[in-house]
Amino acid sequence: MSRWLGIDEFIAVGEEGSFTRAASVLGVSVAHISRHVTQLEQRLNTQLLTRTTRKVVLTKEGEVFLHQTKHLQHALDDATGLLAQQQSTPKGKIKLTAPVMYGESFVMPAVHTFMQQHSDVEVEMALSNEQENLLEGGFDLAIRLGHLKDSSLKARRLSERHFVICCSKAYLARFGEPHTLAELQNHQCLVGNSSYWRVCEQGRDKHIKVAGRLRCNSGWALADAAKKGLGIIQLPNYYIERDLAAGDLVPILMNSQPKPEGVWGVYPPRQFVATNVRALLDHLITSLN
Repeated sequence: MSRWLGIDEFIAVGEEGSFTRAASVLGVSVAHISRHVTQLEQRLNTQLLTRTTRKVVLTKEGEVFLHQTKHLQHALDDATGLLAQQQSTPKGKIKLTAPVMYGESFVMPAVHTFMQQHSDVEVEMALSNEQENLLEGGFDLAIRLGHLKDSSLKARRLSERHFVICCSKAYLARFGEPHTLAELQNHQCLVGNSSYWRVCEQGRDKHIKVAGRLRCNSGWALADAAKKGLGIIQLPNYYIERDLAAGDLVPILMNSQPKPEGVWGVYPPRQFVATNVRALLDHLITSLN
């Protein structure tokens, strides 16, 4: 009997916490998953999972075995992938996801140029402001903005974004310029998805609550409102670069601007990255900076 039998099934159950979800990930039946995991436990003479009617939990032995076997699985994937890596030209399908606005405005134009350069590459893009599960969705790459949550995923820093507090000259002429964060309480702040702005005070980032008579979940709409003198905004630089350059908006509270955040390319946790994905990552680093 193969020593590998049941390993993939066990890893899937351990990561998903469910026989049903593991079966969905691997594209097999629940009975197949259960049978192979049970055979693996019998072969090892060790209980790896505690099964209840509601959930599946790793035993202590199962946690140790999962950690070690994931390394073996990745090594096998790397060995297989090294064969494909010998291709000198990127080819094949890349499935990726990105936030809607950033994806439409910046990622996809760069992807289109990449496709012009590599005629054998196919792309499937899912634009979504929800963070898609890479493994469940079969994604090769995800573009993520800001601070990354701890996970087993790999990441490359593609670019960075700066948050800018700004308003129009007309607003300043009418209401005056705030010189401290505390003074924002006396001003109209244009609010997005969150009522909190990330700022820097005495060298440390923190969040402050802001309020105003306009709330909207569109950065473009908030930028337009600010240009028309309706209030003060805080937005990532890519929404307002042209407005700042043209003088339609002016930055304020410069000493309180938060530290830059990363724009990341996130991909499944393997040493080997497919040739086409690696080439696209390199291209995005050049294009987004």
